[in-house]
Amino acid sequence: MASVLEARGANVNRMIFNAGDAMNWRRSGGIVFKDTAKAWTEGLIEFASAFTDIILFGEAGEYNRAVLAASDRLQARVWVLENGYFRPDWITVERNGVNGSSALPRFKGGYPEPAPLLPEPFTVGKILPHHVANISAYHTVQVAGKALFPNYTAPYVFSPLDQCLGHIRRYLSLAFRRAENCDADVIKARGDFFIACLQREGDAQLLRYSRYCDNRAFLTAVIASFAAKALPKTRLVVKNHPLDPGLVNLRAITLRLAERYGVAGRVDFIDGGNLAALCRASQGMVVNNSSAALSALGFHTPVKVLGDAFFDFEGLTDQKPLDDFWRAPEAPDSDLFTRFRAHVIAQSQVNGNYHEPHAIVPTANGIADVFERALA
Repeated sequence: MASVLEARGANVNRMIFNAGDAMNWRRSGGIVFKDTAKAWTEGLIEFASAFTDIILFGEAGEYNRAVLAASDRLQARVWVLENGYFRPDWITVERNGVNGSSALPRFKGGYPEPAPLLPEPFTVGKILPHHVANISAYHTVQVAGKALFPNYTAPYVFSPLDQCLGHIRRYLSLAFRRAENCDADVIKARGDFFIACLQREGDAQLLRYSRYCDNRAFLTAVIASFAAKALPKTRLVVKNHPLDPGLVNLRAITLRLAERYGVAGRVDFIDGGNLAALCRASQGMVVNNSSAALSALGFHTPVKVLGDAFFDFEGLTDQKPLDDFWRAPEAPDSDLFTRFRAHVIAQSQVNGNYHEPHAIVPTANGIADVFERALA
């Protein structure tokens, strides 16, 4: 990213908050910050005055949150990069916030005809192996270099070491599971079902944009409502997040809640499965504010959102209370979704990926194009 921006005439520098940041920079320069997060927040306005643009990855952590909270007082433009709303071939680039803080319209009139014409995107390829390798290397170096940055505050509920060990345990256990337990046709054969999609424990989406602070609270609300209001023969399938580190036993929590509310025989927990096939086979999806809902809407699957999401509005998602959703789920307006997708991609998405080696330079160029258009 820095090389691409410099090639276009920009002066680029990076904040170094920990040893992982230093490893990833791999260039001369870099502004090393070893003070506390409180000191960063207090000195931010003066420090940022030297820059025209500030680029953040995500909204998590005290350092990024401080920048976002001060964005209206900074002379610099604030850009937030995130994983794409439409994955895997897109990433998100927005001003001042993403997801629940996105400036995208929250009403169907904000997505008019004609929809923008989009170029054919390139396929980014297999992402997960590169993602895991990059994140693992970053956190390993961050932990190893902790003594060099004693005041660094990590943006995680769980430590990097615990997450790493959790991922290893989880993937070893998944290697020995019965794959048919996640098969949409097998699940459908047991009866009509709804999907409830979980999110990564400690995700900024849960912490910033939801009345449910964790998956347990979300599951409690969903299963209690399902038990009280769903048709007696309907089932509920709880789908784990594909990158969950396994540090909270969500399967056990799900099954205990199902037993507590008298629906133990009607609730399943799956760790895997093809989301597209599950959406097509289901009666509807319930999410906190997961972007899995956007995939479901593309398959004309009814969606009920319980958290704060920019796509939660009439015509796309079901606006009835959750208790009413189980018996009369409302499917999205397909024409509206087509327009919505095109407008969202045109306004906030860049074709690319942060981790696949062949996609990195095209992605950086796409992000730089967004910055240049903002200056035009």
